Amino acid sequence: MSPRDYKSKELVWDSLAATRSKPRRVLPEGDVVGHLYPPAKAALLTHPLMKNLPPETLRLFFIHSAYKFMGDIAIFETETVNEVAMKIANGHTPITFPDDIRHDALTVIIDEAYHAYVARDFMRQIEQRTGVKPLPLGTETDLSRAMAFGKHRLPETLHGLWEIIAVCIGENTLTKDLLNLTGEKSFNEVLHQVMEDHVRDEGRHAVLFMNVLKLVWSEMEESARLAIGQLLPEFIREYLSPKMMAEYERVVLEQLGLAAEHIERILSETYSEPTLEDFRARYPLSGYLVYVLMQCDVLSHAPTREAFRRFKLLAH
Repeated sequence: MSPRDYKSKELVWDSLAATRSKPRRVLPEGDVVGHLYPPAKAALLTHPLMKNLPPETLRLFFIHSAYKFMGDIAIFETETVNEVAMKIANGHTPITFPDDIRHDALTVIIDEAYHAYVARDFMRQIEQRTGVKPLPLGTETDLSRAMAFGKHRLPETLHGLWEIIAVCIGENTLTKDLLNLTGEKSFNEVLHQVMEDHVRDEGRHAVLFMNVLKLVWSEMEESARLAIGQLLPEFIREYLSPKMMAEYERVVLEQLGLAAEHIERILSETYSEPTLEDFRARYPLSGYLVYVLMQCDVLSHAPTREAFRRFKLLAH
């Protein structure tokens, strides 16, 4: 089926969207039960020096990790995804989209604004329940930094297409990441509910953005495919890189009073730079993104496929 044959999911959205069907998720009074951040996302916890920390120090680490997680969601959804969704909905894009795609882009805008609200609401509840104030959070995310990396390498005439493609990849990454985490039961029940509400919406967004990506890739000029396709492997490496998380965790560990030499060892040993050959094993989401790009016919383009082989993101 051609991506231009996409049919609106407005009836599904009307009945199932979190903003229309789910209650506010509230941490109960009293002590917070369970981790406020999924342990599976906390790579530092595998380091021996982290395992030996007192329970109270680990509790604070989880709280500050939760602030970062929720803060990033709020920024990612409103300043990156919604900016592109708004352009699609209003026809301010290099390629004109079918009416059904533009219509559903409006549902994305509503959903993402609600996800940002829920994330900020959860942060406020954490502070109220724990008395721990968040550390300063920036306005840059992994996706916005990776998008900027690409823009610096591309002519301005391709920035509009680049933004759309990057957000299509970013939305599918978030969906898969949240889906992987909802099967975990070791963290706070209310956080689990928040994430389940979120991932149900994101599953619908992922389908829409895969159609958007397939349409954009099929209709853009060959010169644009050549320029953008060569950058996509590096974009994925930049996007999945833990650099920003390591920067934040350094500040957290300093705040928690760890010795400077211990902090340096924890971060350098946990986040050592992978070789090209090791990247897919270290960051499994890269394999899923390759699958998404295959489904959207991006990797049917021989020069782009060859670029992915050079970066060892494709086996053959």
